Amino acid sequence: VAGRRVPAFFNGMATGADWMSAASFIGLAGTLYLSGFQGLAYVIGWTGGFVLVALLLAPYLRRCEQYTNPDFLGARYGGNAIRLVAVAAAILASFVYVVAQIYGVVVITSRFVSL
Repeated sequence: VAGRRVPAFFNGMATGADWMSAASFIGLAGTLYLSGFQGLAYVIGWTGGFVLVALLLAPYLRRCEQYTNPDFLGARYGGNAIRLVAVAAAILASFVYVVAQIYGVVVITSRFVSL
């Protein structure tokens, strides 16, 4: 991905931008509103999950010299068939996520402009 030349600082900024999405703003605000301080455990868990993935999973992927899920699965199980399945799953999940993000942006914008 990107010739593996992306510095860690910019990669961290991309991860932060991914975390600060419409799902975060709408979902977490709704959870806190509905649950009160008990909903804070969800926020801490979500943030802690990112840290755990970065600390516990990423070193193993780097050691295998694989930086994407399809690359790792292809190296682990061999062949391009598993890579194609992983790419298709990633595209499908990303499409569903982007649709939800667009809907979230529409909801937030409509609240700001009183539509």
